[in-house]
This record gives sequence, structure tokens and C-alpha cells, in this order.
Amino acid sequence: VSQSRYWGDLKKTAPICQAFGLTRGTPVDRYYLSQFIHEVGSQVYGNILEIGGTPEDKDFCEFSSHCSYRILNLEPGPGVDICGDVHDASVLDPNSIDSILIFNVLEHCYAPWKAIENIHTWLKPGGKCFAMVPNAIRLHATPMDYWRPLPDAFKWMFQCFSEYQLFIYGNPITVIASYHGIAVEELTVSELNAFHPDYPVATCIVARK
Repeated sequence: VSQSRYWGDLKKTAPICQAFGLTRGTPVDRYYLSQFIHEVGSQVYGNILEIGGTPEDKDFCEFSSHCSYRILNLEPGPGVDICGDVHDASVLDPNSIDSILIFNVLEHCYAPWKAIENIHTWLKPGGKCFAMVPNAIRLHATPMDYWRPLPDAFKWMFQCFSEYQLFIYGNPITVIASYHGIAVEELTVSELNAFHPDYPVATCIVARK
């Protein structure tokens, strides 16, 4: 971390990196997602479904090889096990999944609260949802970009669950870095790990049915 400390003049109308920081290193929200997975990964178990994921995500998350891992996506493609829309409750059987992961997807859902209701339906009793949404990131319409749910909105959307725990990451420095596409490697660990409740970059949640 911290290869370069110089960001240049931030009084500009164009971002430093349009591609979230990928041309410079690791995007800031990816760092926070890694932190979240490190904190809660041991709770992910059994029959796992990732919504909107890729085959590489299982390696990124380092889940046990003993787990059953499937991917639900809108479009067919390599590693996609189920082709369907998270807004459609009929895609999966009720009470059939132990763990559901949905990272950087709910902002692309036109009705994320409906998606979360369906996730609740699909989970077995006691099953858990692990979710992450970006709060400070440029528009990325793949295919559409509808929302930036803030922590209070996230709590409201998961109110149908019996219990939940929020994990909020970010501070003014990392908000600026995220919007400008400044990479993790250009920040110190203390800058990345500092927290300010009024400047979230990413909000994550673990919610139990």
C-alpha cells in the first residue's frame, strides 16, 4: 500500500482514473469488500448462492472447497449455474439456500427491496445473506445503475430478517479516492482504515433469516 502519495491537483472536472482506479491498482471499494469477507467469511457455509457473481469470486472469497457454490446471473455465461432475475421469486425454491452473497449488485436492481424479500424467501430458516453496496462510486450502468443505498436504507430493506449487523467503511479521504479512481496502493493503511460515519464508501450487512 502507498506506492505514490501525490494525487495531483484535485480541482479538476475529470476523474484521475475513469475505471475505478483499475489502471492504477486496486479500487477502494474492493479493499473494503475484502475486509468485510475477512470479518464474516467464517459464517458462510453449506449451500452457497452468489447473485451476480463470476467464477473468480469463489477464489477471491476463499470459501471452503466443501461448500456447494452456485452463481445466479441475468445472462448465461461461463460459470453461471442459474440464469434468472433476482426480482423473480420463482427462480429458486423457497427455504432452499444456506448462504446468499450479493456484492455490488443491489445498486443495479430497480427494486432492491424486492430482491431482498426474495432472498429472504429463498434462504432456509437461520440462513444468512451477505450483502455489499457502494455508497461513493461513479455511475456504472451494467446494465443499469439505479441506487446508492445508505446505511439507514440498508437497515430498512433488511427489516424482514430476524437480525442483522451492519459493517460501514470509509472516511473523507477514501470518498475522494473512490470518486477519482485513486487506487488502494496510493493510500496508507491508516488512511484506508480510518472511519467517519458521515462519509461511507461501502455499506455491508450480514442478515439472518
